[in-house]
Formats: sequence, C-alpha cells, structure tokens
Amino acid sequence: MKKNITITEIAKMAEVSVSTVSLVLNGKTGVGPAARERVLRIAREHGYKGTTDSGLNRRHKTILFVNIVKHGHILNMNHQAFVADYINGAQMEASKKGYSLEVAVFDRFDPSEITGYVNNSFASGAVILGTELDEADVEHFLKIHIPLVFIDIFCPFMPYDFVDMNNASSVYNMMSYLTRMGHSEIGIVTGRIETINFQQRLDAFEKAMKHFGHKLRKDMVFTVESTYEGAYEDMRTLLKKQKELPSVLFCVNDIIALGCMRALKEAGHSIPNDISVAGYDNLPMSAMAEPPLTTVDVSKRSISTKAVRILVQRIKEGSGMPYEKTVIGGEVVERGSVRNLIGEEEA
Repeated sequence: MKKNITITEIAKMAEVSVSTVSLVLNGKTGVGPAARERVLRIAREHGYKGTTDSGLNRRHKTILFVNIVKHGHILNMNHQAFVADYINGAQMEASKKGYSLEVAVFDRFDPSEITGYVNNSFASGAVILGTELDEADVEHFLKIHIPLVFIDIFCPFMPYDFVDMNNASSVYNMMSYLTRMGHSEIGIVTGRIETINFQQRLDAFEKAMKHFGHKLRKDMVFTVESTYEGAYEDMRTLLKKQKELPSVLFCVNDIIALGCMRALKEAGHSIPNDISVAGYDNLPMSAMAEPPLTTVDVSKRSISTKAVRILVQRIKEGSGMPYEKTVIGGEVVERGSVRNLIGEEEA
C-alpha cells in the first residue's frame, strides 16, 4: 500500500520550509513562482492527499497581477511609479468586485516558469502587464488555463482581451500642441529596444508630421537607450556629432526625455530657450524636473481598472464573450520645457 506523502516530506524534497508548503497548498500568497511550482509538482507526483479535491484545484476569488520584466530597459527602478499606478487601479477595482489581488513579478521572461506559476496559482484570472513583451511572447500564454487580460500592449489578432494606451491619438494631441506653440522643426527620440508602444508612437509621429505639413527629416530621428543613464550617455554622444538640432524634441517616454534633458543642459543648451523637450507618460519625477517636463498623461489607473472589469466579466461568461481590444487616450500636460514661439512673434 502506497504511503501518503506528508507536508514535511514535500518540504524536504522541494528544499523549502514546512510553512512555505502550507502556504502553497492552501492557496496563500507570499511564495515565489519557482518554489510554488516545485511544491505543487511534488505534491501531485506523489499523490498528496487532497491534491485532486482540495485547495490544489479550487479557484479562489483572487486575481493575479503579473509584472514581467523581459529586459529591464523600460520596466526598471525609474518606472516604479508607472507600475504602481497600474497595480493601484487593479487593486481598487478588484476589491470592488469582491476579489483580492496578488502581485507576481518575474525578472526574466521564462515562458514555462510563468505559465506554470499562473496555472498553479488558484487565481480566477490574471492581468498581464506586457510592456516589454511582443506578439510572439504573448503566444506562449495560450498554454494558460484561466482568463487573461493584457495591459500596456496591443495585439489585435491574438485571442485575448487587451487594454492599452491610444498611442496614435495621444501623439497626435502632443503634435497638435507643439504646432500651436509655433514648432515645425520637430525631432523624435525613440528607444533602441523596440516595443509595440514605441513603434506605434514613432508611426503616429510620422503621420502627424505629414498631417500638419511639417517636413520629416531622417537626421532628426534619434535612437537612444531606454534607461535614464543610457539615454543620457547616448544623447551626449549624439550631440558631439549632430551639427543641427530641431526646435523641439519629442521623446517616446519621460525617462528618455529626462536623460536627454540632462545631456542637452551639460552640452550648454538652455531648455526651453535653445531647444524644447516633450515626453510621454507623465511620471511623478517629470513635474520635478528643471524645467518641469511637458508630457502626455494617459491614466494607468484607468487602464488597469478597465482591465479588471473586463476580466471579471470574462471569468463569469467564459469564451462565449467577444474579445475586447480597448485603447484609452491621453492628454498633454503643459509645463515649462516647451517654448511658445507664437507668443514671442505676437509680442
């Protein structure tokens, strides 16, 4: 007769504490994805009593918020407030709907680790922060058995719900504002690591330049690292070679904009007197820059709130519900980093 394995034996085999095993088997939070998957695998393989009819297969009223750092060029220490806004919105909406929110952070993109964790999480559904993912990455999530909603990424042909920023309308709003301020020589600074959002913002920039009748110059399209230090160092190098600059630089996110501002000022350029700078994201630090950064604000809380609403509906209705592809627009936050050339002409 086969002996039932005990929690103590599972802990020894999984190389974790007994309390960790207890947390996992009872569907509690506070255990890393690798350890959780290891405990569940051992419990199942050795026929732990209750594996098939207890908490191991019972879905709790929990929603996962999964933050995946694929390369760290966008989701890094400088973007903690960016991620926190998403989590806060999801937390508040989940609570209203009667769900708890569990946050899981993966510091690398290991599809088997992530899918294994989510499938064994006891969660009813998950919100996936896909900032650094691409469409090929999203395909790996087809192995997951619970409803998913992706945010900060948009893949129109994938069989999932997506809630993202409306990059096209948001960039148009910024370009309209810069044009009203008298700028026609507009350059763009994008990230060296391509993301879906960065590409959409670049595409929207090019279309807006044409729409407003501005000449798009290839020598006014700059590429830098997406981190603050990387953008600063790359812009320093570019400024040594670049003989001519536009009247304004539109940067595809605030971190890049702040790094470029530092490099410009060190090179002797006054902002906005010599050159204006605009960003995208409206991070808290942007308001504290010198000068404060003009930027695009898209409510991250609105995005994650909408995602949780869709997810709860998907949990209730299942696959019979049509997939939603939702985009939320942004508005320009006017600060001191953009010079008003029209006002000077009128004066």
